Amino acid sequence: MFPEILQVIQEFGAIGGADRVAWELAQAFNRAGLTNGVVASATRDIGETATHITVVSPWVNRFSTRGGMRHMARTVVYPAFTLAATRAVRRRSGSLVVSHGDCLAGDVVVVHAVNAENLQVKKAAGQWRWMLNPLHAWVALRDRWMIGGLRYRRYIAVSHRVSQELHKHYAVPANRIRVIPNGVDVERFRPDPSARREIRETFGIPQDAPLLLFVGHEFDRKGLAHVIDAMERLGPEYRLLVVGSDNQAPYRAMARVSGDRIVYAGEQKGIERFFAAADAFVFPTAYETFSLVCMEAMASGLTVFATAVGGIEEYLKDGRNGVTIVQDGADIARKIDAVFGDAALMREMQAAAQATAKAYSWDSIAAQYVDLLSEVLEERKAGRKLVLQPS
Repeated sequence: MFPEILQVIQEFGAIGGADRVAWELAQAFNRAGLTNGVVASATRDIGETATHITVVSPWVNRFSTRGGMRHMARTVVYPAFTLAATRAVRRRSGSLVVSHGDCLAGDVVVVHAVNAENLQVKKAAGQWRWMLNPLHAWVALRDRWMIGGLRYRRYIAVSHRVSQELHKHYAVPANRIRVIPNGVDVERFRPDPSARREIRETFGIPQDAPLLLFVGHEFDRKGLAHVIDAMERLGPEYRLLVVGSDNQAPYRAMARVSGDRIVYAGEQKGIERFFAAADAFVFPTAYETFSLVCMEAMASGLTVFATAVGGIEEYLKDGRNGVTIVQDGADIARKIDAVFGDAALMREMQAAAQATAKAYSWDSIAAQYVDLLSEVLEERKAGRKLVLQPS
């Protein structure tokens, strides 16, 4: 009998990035009839699930990890949860432990992003505000122990770019890395005419207006300023819907011409309804590792305009299932106008985008996790010890 698969994630739910990856994997494990559990400090929007949830350090939920004071809160929440989760999984020696970066013990760690690479990108762009964020000191220490110390049997990289970054920054051997991308729920994310009407009515967006969508909690890194710049250049028929919980003030100030055509919806549940409401997804991000939101946009039948960074370039093929852009408002506006001006091309891209997304179903992705965990289980049974230094 296959042992329990135990995932570790600070927040477990169907809303956020890594949180939703863990949730989707748990649902896929349940569909496959596999016993699985989760160690978390909070759950959000999970509904009914067969997954057994162990809650540790619930007191950290008094600190909000979103909003203006999120960096200070995360400096308390993340280390506290990591230490509590590490103690919890050490008491579950019979389980196969899959950490999403929030634990110092386990069999497999899923590397959603390499923070050292993210900071290198920011330095190259002349951005230094991150130095005021004390959380980076904790993450650097954690990653040196967790990744650099080779404390896990396998490292799951969500893209080939992440695989390269693991070797570049921490010298993780290739035989310890497995590339398994994130997936997408193609039943949840799909065209939905009723949701399209509902969301547009709720936010006062004309039913026939060409609607661009931006989704993300870090407006700066994900390039919202460039989308605003593009809106300033596009015609008055275009609308932009922004979903995310970051500070809106500086972006509102930028929109001198297009401000009344931009809607800030804040953080939202049922994000699939917002994808269904739009015609295109615009994402000029500076750094990603896979970008789940781009894949969700494709599954929803949207034309995706995104930068070729992280793992996006592995599935977005310029001119076929989407459009590659750079962080420049003029470039973005020109390419949006060109595609929206060619109805046949738009339909072809949207169909190709949906076809791409179908190849990334969560059941298929979960099966790759199970294959990898089977290898790990055989190593454990054979008594093979971990090599704790790069070869």
